[in-house]
Amino acid sequence: MANAAKIAISIPRATLVWLEHARRRLGKPRSALVTMAVERWLSEHEPDPLDRAYVEGYRRQPESSGERAALAAVAAAAASTWEPWP
Repeated sequence: MANAAKIAISIPRATLVWLEHARRRLGKPRSALVTMAVERWLSEHEPDPLDRAYVEGYRRQPESSGERAALAAVAAAAASTWEPWP
């Protein structure tokens, strides 16, 4: 990898054994598997950019108490039309 950086990490021995089994089975270098695992973890734990923008916008300008009351009234009206579950 031309655009890679080396790091040193410590992991439990049992995790290393598990990693080595997967590496051999998949025929991939250790660094490739660690990179895949880190990228997957980050993609699952980092918010989507659109979600982040929504939250940041909401924090800058939260809804007013009047808007909250209006939304609650709309939700209550919608829920009042629902049929009971069997």
